[in-house]
Amino acid sequence: MIIKRAYHHGDLRRALVLAARELLVERGPEGVSLRAAVAKVGASTAAPYRHFRDKDALLVAVALEGHAEVQDRLRACGAGTVTALGRSYLGFALDNPALYRLMAGAGIGDRAAYPELAEAHRVTCALLADRVGERNDPGGFAVTLWCLLHGLATLVIDGHVERDAAVAEAERSLGLLVH
Repeated sequence: MIIKRAYHHGDLRRALVLAARELLVERGPEGVSLRAAVAKVGASTAAPYRHFRDKDALLVAVALEGHAEVQDRLRACGAGTVTALGRSYLGFALDNPALYRLMAGAGIGDRAAYPELAEAHRVTCALLADRVGERNDPGGFAVTLWCLLHGLATLVIDGHVERDAAVAEAERSLGLLVH
């Protein structure tokens, strides 16, 4: 298993984050625990506490990784169209539904205890704003764009709208927003 190989190379923190991501997909945030992550990587039960004080800290590390990934996707859009930006954001959410839910707040107890998570969220939102030229208008178009994309992603993840229909709706709605 890849996770065990990563741990045996000496990166227990990374191995635990990967194990937590697997658990998140398999069981949801309630199924993630330090004990379960340790069992996946084959380390001692005391080992994770050198890296994470509790389950929330582990889930925050996973959410931060998710923010980094979506931020990379948004940066890759460069000065592309709003439609390309929306497709990229929506694609991330639909490709990683459990991770997206976690990033949006599901499963982490006291989010206020993790200012790095609030900062990662702020950077993600700022990238959306920057890419659509709304850096100085945080209540404007970028927030509307984010609401549209988040709503569509949530509807698909919850099973209310089919993925292809959501992508088509995003492209149609983004076209209307731009014009």
